[in-house]
Amino acid sequence: MTSSIARNPAPISPSPSKHVDLLILGAGWTSTFLLPLLKSHNLTFAATTRTGHGIPSHLDSTIPFTFNPDIEDLEPYRRLPLASHILITFPLKGQGQSTRLVESYDRVHAEGKITSNWIQLGSTGIWKGSSWQDRHSPIDLSNPRAIAEEELVALLGKRACVLNLAGLWGGERQPRNWVSRVAKTKEDVRAKGAVHLVHGEDVARGIVGCVDGGWERVSGERWIVDDLRGWEWWDLILGWSGGEDKTGEVKLEYGKWVLELMEEEDVKALPRDREKLGRLLDGREFWVKLGTVPVKSLLG
Repeated sequence: MTSSIARNPAPISPSPSKHVDLLILGAGWTSTFLLPLLKSHNLTFAATTRTGHGIPSHLDSTIPFTFNPDIEDLEPYRRLPLASHILITFPLKGQGQSTRLVESYDRVHAEGKITSNWIQLGSTGIWKGSSWQDRHSPIDLSNPRAIAEEELVALLGKRACVLNLAGLWGGERQPRNWVSRVAKTKEDVRAKGAVHLVHGEDVARGIVGCVDGGWERVSGERWIVDDLRGWEWWDLILGWSGGEDKTGEVKLEYGKWVLELMEEEDVKALPRDREKLGRLLDGREFWVKLGTVPVKSLLG
């Protein structure tokens, strides 16, 4: 599997064929990493946006498509090509939406000779446990996204899988710029434990791994996708305390708060012990199934 993405790639046009390897429903941030990787693997694709706009530096145009779960209108689906795999990047919520999307697409493409497989991108926020969690741990079944994801897998079985992504970063999304948003006071910092991340390039590598030969190993299941690291907020905040975030706010005060908290809670050195960090995610199984490892890390 390719582990790097070409820098400043030439714009790519959607595949003109009536069949594609991957149809991306909702081409946004993830697609800036995914599209060049698909091209490097010689996988054909098409992508949608609400307006049909292009993806700068990556895609000249997209297919205009908006999913409206409240309207039984098959016309928008007629614009979509037949695809071996379909990636849903936007959240489906509650009961009925997964069924409406899949059945509407299948009705329009009923004469196609290919049965599509579906990948739903989700969030690791559906695991609420206070210690180690893996993909087999109980999820929050009151969460609207979890309800829709469960419905998708129940409906399609081996024709579906769910990739629950840790905190997304890469490009303009830099975790060091999140500090002043996630913690505004010393007490906010005190409450911060572990944080799990995954870079957009590794999200793309995971998706391509599923599509390009790995489907039988991941189908019919949900997976935790992260960078195999449990980052520690105090450690990160202290490490970034000498700089500024994108707003120009100096972070030195945050570093002082961390030192005070270390004194108050008798933490002799960072990172803190794992049992003090709250929820932790074990994402090993996904990468084991694909036979590769994530390649991007905050360490460089």
